[in-house]
Amino acid sequence: MEQEPIKKETSSKGSYLTGILGAIVGGVIATIPWILVYVYGEMMFSILAALIAAGELYGYKIAKGKINKKLPVILMGIALVIVTVTTLVIIPTLLIANEGISVNLTNISRLYENGEFATAMMKDFIISLIFTILGASIVTANIKKQLENNDGQDVKLNFNNKEKANEIKKATIELIKPIFTKYEATAPEKAMLKDEVIAEIDDKRKAKYSFNYLKQMGIIKKYKGKYYYSEDDENGTNNYKKMSKLQKISLIVLLILIVLVMIVTIIEKSDTTVTYQDSNINFAIQKNWSKGQSQYQNEWNFYKYINNMPVLDSNNEIEEDDYSSYPAGINVYYDKLDTTSVNNIEDIKTTVQENLENADDKPDLINMEILKTSKNYDLLKIRIEYNQSPSEILYYYYILNGDNLACITAYSFNLDDETAIEKEANNLSNSFEWVQ
Repeated sequence: MEQEPIKKETSSKGSYLTGILGAIVGGVIATIPWILVYVYGEMMFSILAALIAAGELYGYKIAKGKINKKLPVILMGIALVIVTVTTLVIIPTLLIANEGISVNLTNISRLYENGEFATAMMKDFIISLIFTILGASIVTANIKKQLENNDGQDVKLNFNNKEKANEIKKATIELIKPIFTKYEATAPEKAMLKDEVIAEIDDKRKAKYSFNYLKQMGIIKKYKGKYYYSEDDENGTNNYKKMSKLQKISLIVLLILIVLVMIVTIIEKSDTTVTYQDSNINFAIQKNWSKGQSQYQNEWNFYKYINNMPVLDSNNEIEEDDYSSYPAGINVYYDKLDTTSVNNIEDIKTTVQENLENADDKPDLINMEILKTSKNYDLLKIRIEYNQSPSEILYYYYILNGDNLACITAYSFNLDDETAIEKEANNLSNSFEWVQ
């Protein structure tokens, strides 16, 4: 009884598990430019998706992943997962942080409860997936072509189509070389004029293209205004290296341009404060504090969601009694001082203490201290806390300059906002300045 021969199956070395883990790490690192361009530049580039796939490939290879015809599918799948998590989780998280809002699951979920935001994110998500498929396909298609007759072997990013280049090179040599050989123009001393070479060929357009192609490849060389054919360079590989260098230079230039766009955008975003002024005063506040309406010309109101998030009723308005949906606020106001009753910062402190003691709704905690601002103005800083519902934290900053008095009020119905509003109010008071 004859035994059937055992077929030896070839299998590539490596592990899918380690390769996938390495691809995830490489892809996540390569996603950083995508995130920066989106968050700070508010743009998306499909070429950056190609960078993600390239990062995955290098991570896969470093982690000794199994290389076979499944590799392009693995890389595309990982790229789609990474971009999905990036677009729907990481980017919203960074957007929240960029606005100065506390990053937690509650605030992220509240963000998606906003219909306008959710719709915008889903549109961006769909565009991201399309860009990912287009960009990553540049890499996966290149890998797939290498693996068609090379399953289990090494692959690398290589966008040189050597087969096509060899065909073009062969055709141009067959057209041009016989002319140089005919006139023995294979050495510098026998060099010919370009027009003399072109004149030997009926198809002038094809002749000029072929001549210029071989000249670019370094096979036709120039000598004292004439040209000769270098047989030594005909079979050399320098021409491919030149083409490869050109592609590398183009890629480097593209990456530099992308980086420059990112840097310029980040620099613009890094100027995080905006200055408000009139004919009497000026001050600076963080850009992520939104400006509200004011009743007076010498008053400014600002608000910002820090730990609270807006909760809308059926009419798409904030519920009046739901203090958990109220933002933190800052008010800036200034006016001339009645010097008949107040002459210095101590007098202001005394007046405020009397008003608080006589108030119907007395605070649970009060703290006062007299300081100096960075502009050397007298400053009375007051901290007030209400613990009864609704709980509230307030900071008052009275800034005195002669007969000019300014008051900065920072407040929130969420006690967890205290550190943030105190920091902002401190910075604002130190930036406050009378211009005359």
